[in-house]
Amino acid sequence: MAEEGFKDDFEKSEEPTPKRREEARKRGQFPKSRNLIPAATLVTIAITLKLAGLQLMERLARCVTGFVGAAGNIKQFNTEYMVMMSFDTGLLLAPVLLPMFAGIMITGLGWGFLQTGFVMASEPLRFDFSRISPIKGFRRLFSIDSVVESVKALLFIAGLGCIGGAFLYGKLPALVSLSTLAAGDIVAYASRDGAVLSAWIIGAMVALAGFDFLYQRWHVEKQLRMSRQEIKEEMREQEGDSLLKSHLRALRQRMSRRRMMSEVAKADVVITNPTHLAIALRYRPNEMGAPRVLGKGAGFIAEKIREVARSKGIPIVENKPLARLLYKQVEIGREIPEALYRAVAGVLAYVYRLRGGIQANLGKAEG
Repeated sequence: MAEEGFKDDFEKSEEPTPKRREEARKRGQFPKSRNLIPAATLVTIAITLKLAGLQLMERLARCVTGFVGAAGNIKQFNTEYMVMMSFDTGLLLAPVLLPMFAGIMITGLGWGFLQTGFVMASEPLRFDFSRISPIKGFRRLFSIDSVVESVKALLFIAGLGCIGGAFLYGKLPALVSLSTLAAGDIVAYASRDGAVLSAWIIGAMVALAGFDFLYQRWHVEKQLRMSRQEIKEEMREQEGDSLLKSHLRALRQRMSRRRMMSEVAKADVVITNPTHLAIALRYRPNEMGAPRVLGKGAGFIAEKIREVARSKGIPIVENKPLARLLYKQVEIGREIPEALYRAVAGVLAYVYRLRGGIQANLGKAEG
C-alpha cells in the first residue's frame, strides 16, 4: 500500500490545475495545428474562386488582349506606355483580387485566434543559449516529438498523393481521349475535373488538419498532467501566498490604526453610542468648512479611541443616533455633510460651554 501511494504521488495522473494551464499559455504551450490554417486558407481560395473566378478570368482575358494588341505596335512600347498599362491592369484586377486577399488574410488570422485565443506569450521570444546549442539541437532533432511530426508530415503527403493518384487513375481513359478534342473542350474538361480534384484534396487536407489538431490537444493535455505531489505543492504555495497577504493586510491595518490614533489625540470631542461606536471630531473655523472626522471605529477600535480621549482630556459625549449616522455616512478625514450640521453644532456648543465652565472654575480657584 505504501508503494502504491508513493507511485501515485509521482505519476502524472491528475488533470492540470488552472494555474498550470495559465503558466503553460504564457510559455506558448497550447494546442495548435500547423496544417489547420493552410487548409482553411485553401478552402477560402476555393470559395472565392467559385464566386469570383469567372469575373477574374474575364478581366485577365481583357488584360492579355490589351498586352497582345499593344505588342503588334512596337512604337508604343516605351517606359511611359508600360507604366500606364500596368496601372490600368492593377485598376482592372484590384476589385476582384483585393477582396480575395482580404478574405485569405482574415481566414488565417481568424483560425489562428480560434486555436489559441489572444495570448501574449513573451517567454518564447526570449533569447536562450540552449536553443542554439548543437547538442540540444541534435537531441531535439531525434526526439519523440520530432519523429511524430515527421511521421505526420509523411502521412499527410502520402494521403494527398494517394487521393490524387486514385483520381487520375480513374480518369485515365478520359485523359487519353483528350488528344482528339478541340482546345475549348480540353479547357472545359480540365476546369471541371480540376475543380473536383481540388475539392477532394482540400477536403482531405481539412480532415487531416482536424485530426492533427485533436492530436495536438491530446498531446498538450498529456504534457500538462500533474502528479498528486505536484498538486499538493501548488496548494501549499497558494496557502503560503494567502498567509503572506493576510499578514501584510494586518500590518497595514495596524499602521493605519496608529496614524488614526495620533489624529484622534487632536480631536475636540468623541461621540459614542456609548460603547459600540466612537467617532472623533475636530473643528477649526479658519482651517475647515465644517467639522471633520479624525477617526472612527467599532468594538475594539472604539474602545481604543475612548482610551485616547480619556488620556488627552477630550470630552466624550454619548449620542446614539448621531454616532450611528456619522459612522455610516462619513469617511475618516472627510468633513461632515450639511444634513448633520445642526446636530454636530449642538454637541460642539455643549463642549465649548463645558470647557468655558472648566476654565472659569480654574480662574476662580487661582484667584
